[in-house]
Amino acid sequence: MRRFSMSVVALFAISLAGVIMAAPARADDFLWHNLVQEFWDNGAVYSDLVAIQDDGMVSVYAANPEIQPQRAGGYVGADVDALLMPGDWDGDGYADWMYRATDGGLHVRAGWSRTTPVGQIGWGWDVMTAVTSPGDWNGDGAADVLARDSTGALWMYKGNGHGGWLPGRTQVGWGWNVMTAIFSGHDFSGDGPSDVIARDTNGQLWLYPGNGYGGWLGRIQIGWAWQGMDLITAPGDYDNDGYGDVIARDNTGTMWLYPGNGSGGFTGARSVMDIPTPQLFG
Repeated sequence: MRRFSMSVVALFAISLAGVIMAAPARADDFLWHNLVQEFWDNGAVYSDLVAIQDDGMVSVYAANPEIQPQRAGGYVGADVDALLMPGDWDGDGYADWMYRATDGGLHVRAGWSRTTPVGQIGWGWDVMTAVTSPGDWNGDGAADVLARDSTGALWMYKGNGHGGWLPGRTQVGWGWNVMTAIFSGHDFSGDGPSDVIARDTNGQLWLYPGNGYGGWLGRIQIGWAWQGMDLITAPGDYDNDGYGDVIARDNTGTMWLYPGNGSGGFTGARSVMDIPTPQLFG
């Protein structure tokens, strides 16, 4: 294991919110972000890592230490350029996952053990330069999707909790075209609501805590020199210590686990993950 130090540096706010430091708390609400809760989990919720390989095959790397670390997740095709983990999109009690094809189609599947496609739920999403799902972003109990357009505007698309959308969309940010990676942080700050993590063009990593009602608290810098990472995600509590984590692939193809400390930062140690390098993951 190699040691890697990170300190939280609060720099400035987004919108009109001031800079905050998240109070220490356990980030234990991962229900919306788990891929699927299967019988071998014995009622527990594990935050699995979903990855798509270059050949279009899906692999699931289970955080449950009692089962084999990798499970087959089906085939989606080599033309997938985004993978989202919204949680229970259709309201059936099982977490689902989405992917965007290069033709702009947005598709949903109902868990990796039930790989029959539910269907296409969106068209024209190729105009978006980034897309992610923080789970229930606006606090209405249904999972939502966030997407950035070419102007840098960030939009919230509200799920209806039954596999579809509520009418309209809401702009929740601007100036996000300076970000080279945007992904769900789940409850990385440990205060309850879902968060978003983003990397800017300078390689700085930022935590944008959600307020639980579709808006933001002040942003926090949680890392720097992340420009060497070409894939970044936050699957939830991957190492089963009760706190959300970040997983990243560097430009040599090495996969790293960055354990979170449960209060919006990292423990200061990272470890190499012994899994094949994917094309993308969520």
